[in-house]
Amino acid sequence: MDSIAIILIAIGIILLVAEIFIPSFGITGLIGVVSILAGVVFTAKTFVGGLLMFSMILVVSIILMYIAYRFMSSVKSPLVLKEAIEDIGPNEKLEFFVGKTGVALTPLRPSGTADFEGVRLDVLTRGNFIEKGTTVTVEEIKGKKIIVKTKN
Repeated sequence: MDSIAIILIAIGIILLVAEIFIPSFGITGLIGVVSILAGVVFTAKTFVGGLLMFSMILVVSIILMYIAYRFMSSVKSPLVLKEAIEDIGPNEKLEFFVGKTGVALTPLRPSGTADFEGVRLDVLTRGNFIEKGTTVTVEEIKGKKIIVKTKN
């Protein structure tokens, strides 16, 4: 009976530590806690003894989860993003295209795709329909929206 309890507690601790790395929405951790509780129920002689044992196991599990997290964040792991993503505002890159001329790759009704010097961009018109293959010019950038008009 004691070996079953020890196995249940060990499985519970492993599942709690695995909860950090497995995207299971808490299911892995919940199963781990239930496994630990079952192991404690099999071993505990009194309620207070069982509560004390469960508390100690929970503290050990939390310490192991912290150590596992720190270890994974210190080594090169695909689970932890180390590089900062450089956030360049949407207008900074797109402002380059203001005034540029391109060709509508799809019909613009009012949105579609256009090619500007080899760069495909999702573009919008001011509500008018523009045929595929028509030459368009970038008129304005509004946030992430690229407003185009037909070249006159």
